[in-house]
Amino acid sequence: MRHPDADLSRRAFLGTLGTGAAAGLAGCVGGDGGSTGDGRADWPHPYFSPEGTGYNPRATGPASEPDESWGIDVNGLELARPVVFDETVYFATSERLRAFSVADGTELWSVESDPQSGFRSSVTVDSERVYVGHVGTRTGVLAYTHDGEEAWHAPTESSVWAPVVRPEPDRDRLYAADTAGNLYRVRASDGTVEWREEVFGAVRSLAARYDTVVAGTEGGEVFTFRDEGTEHGASGEWRTKLPGGVQALAVAESNDVFAGFFGAGVARLRGGLRAGAVGWHREDPSPHGSLVVGPRRVFSTDGTGLDAFDKRAGSPSWAAGDDFFAPPAGAGDTVFVSDTSKSGGVVAYDAGGGVGLDDTRVGAERWRYEVAGRALTGPTPAHDALFVVESGGDDGPRRLVALRAE
Repeated sequence: MRHPDADLSRRAFLGTLGTGAAAGLAGCVGGDGGSTGDGRADWPHPYFSPEGTGYNPRATGPASEPDESWGIDVNGLELARPVVFDETVYFATSERLRAFSVADGTELWSVESDPQSGFRSSVTVDSERVYVGHVGTRTGVLAYTHDGEEAWHAPTESSVWAPVVRPEPDRDRLYAADTAGNLYRVRASDGTVEWREEVFGAVRSLAARYDTVVAGTEGGEVFTFRDEGTEHGASGEWRTKLPGGVQALAVAESNDVFAGFFGAGVARLRGGLRAGAVGWHREDPSPHGSLVVGPRRVFSTDGTGLDAFDKRAGSPSWAAGDDFFAPPAGAGDTVFVSDTSKSGGVVAYDAGGGVGLDDTRVGAERWRYEVAGRALTGPTPAHDALFVVESGGDDGPRRLVALRAE
């Protein structure tokens, strides 16, 4: 475990390295090896992909300090970061699901929840539907067309908090989980629940890669299942328990699972022949929300800063500080984070931590943009913009804003 004074001194030093230092080192700042990837330009899942990595290998979002392109009032309890599919931004509060134009923020459509009901999960979008968890008169998953028309309702035993995942769009299946401890496979075309598996605990995180589905419970257990492609359920592969509720899950190559635990740090759980074994476990810091799992590093936010770990060994790479409670997002060789303090905003960091040796580094911070009040969600890099919800300060409204560089 790291000594807290060492963390404070390191973060204080890195926090003083602003955009001027970054600009002076523009030609020699190291990245994370992902700036020329083949990722898509949008961000259709709260954690980018069904695998939950929170990382797009394609460099999207503003490359330099941005300005506000547009802003829309979105009063209500936000559920998670906005998502972007193609040229549309989708954002859900507990009472309302809305769709906006990426270009200028024009509202395309809006759906309000039923009386005495509410939306519960963040939004997932694919080429066919828009999916969101719902509780109340129709508890389960609601699916909408891209025009805002309801397509179907898939009933579940209790609330769906974890975002829906659909790992293979060419197959007519998606996965959902509820707080009663059930994992469901749902037919994507009509919402038919094809099977249900119990995982013994409220599911807070869900990820999938091909036929492997991973569920994390608030009791700290990580379950993996293999979908055999039939309507008779899935076969359990392995189960691992660590202290603290599961806050984040991501499935990477070799079906290794990266998991974040409340109060218990970040761990890499092995797939393959060593399935379920703990590859490494950093007990501190503990992530708030999802992780970013890039080509070489894993990033998490813990309320006091951004931490980068070596992906293979789990050893600390670098850290930077501010009140980063919201989950980060990675795109190419940049990591975007939201500063949720009273005078916070959005910060872009070089994924390699700038240049230097050990704790002596410069050029980590690429740019910083102050929003009105504080940032309420993790940022969403898509196309040439960054989307985030701001509090509006003491008197202003909550707004979804799009930031673009000139």
